Amino acid sequence: MNIISNILDNLLSFFFTISGDWGIAITFLTVFIRVILLPLSIKQKVNIEKNQDLYKSMEEIRKIYKNNKGKLETEMQKLYKQNIKGMLVNSVGLLQIPIVLALYNVILKMPVQESTLIIPWVTSIKMIDSYLIVPVIYTLIILSPYLLSYIPFFKTSFQAKVSKANLIFTSIFSILITFKTPIAVGIYFITTGFFSLVEEVVFRLYLKK
Repeated sequence: MNIISNILDNLLSFFFTISGDWGIAITFLTVFIRVILLPLSIKQKVNIEKNQDLYKSMEEIRKIYKNNKGKLETEMQKLYKQNIKGMLVNSVGLLQIPIVLALYNVILKMPVQESTLIIPWVTSIKMIDSYLIVPVIYTLIILSPYLLSYIPFFKTSFQAKVSKANLIFTSIFSILITFKTPIAVGIYFITTGFFSLVEEVVFRLYLKK
């Protein structure tokens, strides 16, 4: 973890020398990290789509062979083998966790007490946003991928419907993790959330084709 933190710390300093603004430097660093992790993220999205098709196939097989247990077990075993391969692809996403934790740690330990052009209403990126603008922006960005499903053009065959309870929980959770968070970390959250939104939009447009 220390090795990753040191690498990210050096990258953050490098981006600061380019931008001259710590807030912009955090944004550049976050985008840089997300671009590196993009292949893993795309694999996860593709796997989710395949799993949805797999679940539909399972339901169809259960209906077709509901009176033939032997054939049903044989066909289900074939599908389970495919599902295991998909789970192995999904586990690759766990590699993101130490990188995210290290980046969070680097941002929290930043010694600077400077403002940023990105959040002009605060005097230091180590402060908490007392106006709660950052938590609101982050919550809206996090909810945006879910809301895409309600737009006919962006609907996909594999996308499950999102319940109102899930949307409410996501909103409350997003506000709770950011309303007492330093601006520096809030910038990271907003940037990674926006990157995920753009990634989701592009992926859905790709599926349309």
